[in-house]
Amino acid sequence: MSIHYVLRGKTQVQDVEREGTLSDEQLVGVKISQDTALINVVIRTLRTQGIEAEWQECVLDGDAAGTRIYTFYKKRWTQQKTR
Repeated sequence: MSIHYVLRGKTQVQDVEREGTLSDEQLVGVKISQDTALINVVIRTLRTQGIEAEWQECVLDGDAAGTRIYTFYKKRWTQQKTR
């Protein structure tokens, strides 16, 4: 099961947005029902590519769970409420 992500943040004064898909190989050993673990995998993957930023928002889209939006608030990822 692949998970699509969009991660948004800032590097000093520039806005940054990265989009991609987590493959099954990247998700080995990760509890895919725990969204914060998925976000950490995304951030680690980007760091290995040399991409560092102050990440502020993450959108996760998986087949079964639908689209979930998270914001980084008070040093933790918090899911935004849907209306």
